Amino acid sequence: MTKKILILGGYGTCGRRIAEILMQEPGAECVIGGRDAARGQLVSATLGIPFVTVDIQRQASLNAALDGIFAVVNTCGPFRPHDYVVAERCARRGVHYVDMADETSYILGIQGLSGRAVEGHVSLVSGAGSGLVFSSVLAAAIAPGFDTITDIEIAALSGNRNPRGLASMQALLAAQARRARIFEGGAWQEVPGYTRGRTVALPEPFGRHRLYVADAPEIEILGKRYGAGVTYRTGLELAVLNRVHAWLGSLNRLGVIADPARYARGLHAVQKGLRRFGKAAFGLRVVLRGERGGQPFMRNAALVVCEDGLSTLCSPAVALVRKWMAGGGEPGAFPCSGVLTLADMTREWATQQVVLQLS
Repeated sequence: MTKKILILGGYGTCGRRIAEILMQEPGAECVIGGRDAARGQLVSATLGIPFVTVDIQRQASLNAALDGIFAVVNTCGPFRPHDYVVAERCARRGVHYVDMADETSYILGIQGLSGRAVEGHVSLVSGAGSGLVFSSVLAAAIAPGFDTITDIEIAALSGNRNPRGLASMQALLAAQARRARIFEGGAWQEVPGYTRGRTVALPEPFGRHRLYVADAPEIEILGKRYGAGVTYRTGLELAVLNRVHAWLGSLNRLGVIADPARYARGLHAVQKGLRRFGKAAFGLRVVLRGERGGQPFMRNAALVVCEDGLSTLCSPAVALVRKWMAGGGEPGAFPCSGVLTLADMTREWATQQVVLQLS
């Protein structure tokens, strides 16, 4: 018996790729949904899967779209704190739910729906689009052997040739207006986002790149899990785009511009024009420091996606849907950091050019 998977925003960059992958899954019947009927019908015709017009802010429209649905993948942000209308409706209708949120308070806030999720016998998971899954599974893979973990450093870089939708650009610029917590000199500090630039050695094919501290869900979630300080750095592969983003952040801090995200559309157009430069790759490095046997101890983990970084970035949501279809998954509402294991992810990466390094 087939299970219907509704991909909200399935005509966008991430939503379409998730649909393309899941429509190959035996037993899955994919449906894409959203408000833009013209875009939806175009992608529907191209992929050969149904499209349903749905306005998630209208209860009747959302209820109609959820009829007969087994699981929802929500890619149509922005994901605003306290706005869990889709997840809440899924819990009431007995539908599994995963979203692509990347904002810390939203990802943590999903836990407030845990009671309703348990009553509905479903899993509600937030944050599958944040990279939090990758950092979490890498940290868990190298954590054994430590007596104490004192600090965690995470560096992430997505290649310029990876497709990046307007929503992703808006999220990146919005993060510049938020302050970031970093662990430096043995203590927590709060600094402006997209500052404290540092050249970081990433795995090949990236090598050394200038990255900046940023707010990320890993800071709070992994910090609490391991009782450690966490510093997260990210940036853009092309130096010119990196400088433009840093410059916009400076203007925001000086009060010249109030909201860097208002420039997302223009920067998105520029980036599309420069897409032929750079790499279609994704790199992540996680470093744990602490003690073992009373002596300083350090371990590294790195993940390199050599091609098609978009498919890998979408793989946590795909892995969750596959897990639910196989009868796995615990009822409740969770950040995505604790619901997938390295084994879950390596099954997804088996068909992709992914290199995992543990040392």
